[in-house]
Amino acid sequence: MEGDIRDIVREATTDLMAGLSLELVDVTIGRERGRTCLRMAIDKNGGVTLDDCARVSELIGQVLERDGVMPGPYVLEVSSPGLNRPLKRPEDFAKSVGKRVVIKLRQPFEGRSSLSGILRGASAESVSLDVGDELFELKFESISAARLDPELPW
Repeated sequence: MEGDIRDIVREATTDLMAGLSLELVDVTIGRERGRTCLRMAIDKNGGVTLDDCARVSELIGQVLERDGVMPGPYVLEVSSPGLNRPLKRPEDFAKSVGKRVVIKLRQPFEGRSSLSGILRGASAESVSLDVGDELFELKFESISAARLDPELPW
């Protein structure tokens, strides 16, 4: 059910996001202190500001209310995906080629449950990860989670 609502939220906000030149990076739904929380991460070229998040939150709230997308009361939070941006769709991986990432595996491989390295390639079915002395070709089905892992200057 939760996955269905995430897809409905994505679909309901597609035109709004395109009109504002924004990308909907992630949608999560959870319970916190007895309340339903809908969290949406947005991005744009050059990054998002606090003003972007506030404006988009108001507009998304209006769209979701108008379309009756969320069953019952909920709290809406709109934010930037942050430095450790999650990578979920093949397009996310394609945009991140050349960047440092951490990939968690569904099943351990050679005793490792996660891999960290430079993303060297991404297709519709798999990614290539350079882990120093080895290049791994990982099918999307074998990845449970992935995120950017930037090297910070301090």
